[in-house]
Amino acid sequence: MREALGKIAGSVLRSLFISIVMFVIVFSVVTGEFPPNFGRIKKTYASLQQMTQLSRQIHEQQKAMQHQYADSGEVDEQDVEALQELNLKRAEIGAGILGDPNAPSSVNESADVKELKAKIKDMEAQLYRLQHRVSELESRK
Repeated sequence: MREALGKIAGSVLRSLFISIVMFVIVFSVVTGEFPPNFGRIKKTYASLQQMTQLSRQIHEQQKAMQHQYADSGEVDEQDVEALQELNLKRAEIGAGILGDPNAPSSVNESADVKELKAKIKDMEAQLYRLQHRVSELESRK
C-alpha cells in the first residue's frame, strides 16, 4: 500500500515539476525575456481579464448594432465610434501583454496620431452616410 502511495506521490510531483518548467519556458517565449520576470504575471493576468471583458462588450455592442441595422436600416455614428474605441483599447492591452515597445498608448499619443484618428473618424462617418444614402435609393426602386 505504501509503495503504491509512494509511486502516486512521485508521479504527481514529477508532473508538477514538468508543468512548472513548461510554464517558465512558455512564459519566457511569450514575453521574450529570460529569465522571466515573474512580477509581470499579475499584470498580465489583469490585462487578460480586461481583454476578456472588452471582448464581451464588443460582442454585445456588435449584436446591438446588428439589431439596430436590421430594424432601421442604419447605425448611429456614436455606436460605431464607441465600438472602434473598444477595439483600440483591446489592441493596446494585447500589445501591452506581449511587451511591444511600439504599442500605441493613449497617454503618449502624438498630435499626428490624434489628427489621423480624427481623419479616420470623418472618413468613416462619410462612408456610413453614403451607405445610408445608397440604402435609401435602393429602397425607392
